[in-house]
Amino acid sequence: MTVKRTAKRIGTGVAALALAGTAFSGSAHAAASDCPSGWLCVWSGTQYSGWMQKVQYNNADLSQFTVFATDTDSIYNNGESCDVQLYGGKNYTNLIGTLERGRKLSSGGTSLKILSNKWVNCS
Repeated sequence: MTVKRTAKRIGTGVAALALAGTAFSGSAHAAASDCPSGWLCVWSGTQYSGWMQKVQYNNADLSQFTVFATDTDSIYNNGESCDVQLYGGKNYTNLIGTLERGRKLSSGGTSLKILSNKWVNCS
């Protein structure tokens, strides 16, 4: 493979990651204050500790993200104008409940699986 072709493939991969980062993002540091305005954030640990994953928009399938799929112990709806419905199944099935805008929850050590989310009650 030529250097030019390799550089093009790397550039394409970086661009794809940058686009993916507009809807999903994760980090190893954690605090509820790290959740940006307009996002739903979840953490792998209690009291907003451990690995943080954040998401915007409606998402029919969050199973590719470990914190959502297996390890959610803390949740913060930092949405700007909407509540968020959380589902235990893909494609908005198995409603867990609705988390109001600005609301934070920490499970106390019981992990929750969230496989889809939908923004609702927008003002």
